[in-house]
Amino acid sequence: MPRNQHGVIWTRIAGRPEKMGDLVAGPESIAFTYSTSYLSTGRPGFCLLGDGALWGRESVRYPLSERIPVFPRLLALIPGGNPRNLQRRHYLDLLRAQLGREPPPGPETEWRLLTLGGHGGIGHVDVFADDLAAEGWYRASETPQEALVAGGSGRRSQLWRMLKRDVRDENLEFDPQIVEDALGPTPSVAGMIPKLLVAADPQAERAAFFPPDTPGLRDVVLKIEPPEYAGLLDLEALCLGLHREAGFETPNWQRFDEDGLRFLAVERFDRQGGAPRPMESLFSVIATGDHAFRENGDLLLDELGAIIERLSEVARLPADTNEQLYRRLLMALLTGNGDLHLDNLALVGGLDHCRLSPVYDPAPMRAWPRHNLISAIPFDPAGYPDHGAFYARLGQAFGLTPGDARTCIATALEATADYPERVLALAQVPEPQRRQLAEISRRERRLLERHA
Repeated sequence: MPRNQHGVIWTRIAGRPEKMGDLVAGPESIAFTYSTSYLSTGRPGFCLLGDGALWGRESVRYPLSERIPVFPRLLALIPGGNPRNLQRRHYLDLLRAQLGREPPPGPETEWRLLTLGGHGGIGHVDVFADDLAAEGWYRASETPQEALVAGGSGRRSQLWRMLKRDVRDENLEFDPQIVEDALGPTPSVAGMIPKLLVAADPQAERAAFFPPDTPGLRDVVLKIEPPEYAGLLDLEALCLGLHREAGFETPNWQRFDEDGLRFLAVERFDRQGGAPRPMESLFSVIATGDHAFRENGDLLLDELGAIIERLSEVARLPADTNEQLYRRLLMALLTGNGDLHLDNLALVGGLDHCRLSPVYDPAPMRAWPRHNLISAIPFDPAGYPDHGAFYARLGQAFGLTPGDARTCIATALEATADYPERVLALAQVPEPQRRQLAEISRRERRLLERHA
């Protein structure tokens, strides 16, 4: 990597594009400096603990590492290295065309990926190489685009050809520049399941997708089911419904199949009235505040409550935030969602008012033996007869009284009482996954009931 890499951060949080400030990344650290004009607005900063109200004219700085090569908040705008990550494959196709060669692995390519596609993503932060690139992208985003639909011809078929190549491993050629022109550099969404950020018309007779923020349409996270996780989207839709029935806030969603592909479209809650809202994962917030924290394994589950308490000294959080976190952890345990890590828990809003985001990505990954992990956030069950006893006592680490913790457990048990039967009734989920997940749920119920 050259000695310094430069970039800019813009935002449309006020409904129009405006520059937040300048980025400079060196070999060992990265710095962000707010523009004087943006500071004067008092609007939320590029990340919660990097807010202008805390830093003012002083540059926000962060030490870089191989694990976190940019500010933690910007990690979500760089596509991950998972083989099914549509964004990474798409960006690399575009970089090959631009460079005329294979992009070399390393921090320089990661920076290129960030500035190429780190805009229009989740939340209110847009990253560009420079101000001219920002102004050009915002102008282009105002130009209406033709829909990319299933079974179309010419331009309209290119997205489908890309999805079938990258998700179903079909030997199809497509023009990445056409997808680029129609959807823009599709912004990054993390995770093992292929995803795209698009706008859709829920009333359309056929699946048709447009660039995010297209007026009059609904912005969604479009999940596409890969063959190795057959049935996952039906399971995730079931768990979204289960959480809603239990009183949790969830986004709207739609499950549909078309042209040999299986989709789950989840409405984006980081958009409100056509403008983006701040949204940041707990991983990013914790890593920004604690430079020794670099991955999920650097924190134990029963330490999370104390972290939320410390955060509430800086940001205005609802008084029941820790209780709501504990309830989500219980639901994850009882539904087989062992993948509830710190990137799947997020805050929306700025320092003056932020709260837990709606429940998202509650996929019960323990249905697959290779993902049969009790919790993606580690915990130490030493001193307990089993992990059911640990979870029964965990509420106290979140500041709850024993009685309040028992109430949370009873509520979660009631909400998931018929979950095993509902899982077994999903005909499109392979039988081994249904049986494993149902048995896991029953076993976790017995452990909690024993100790609650």
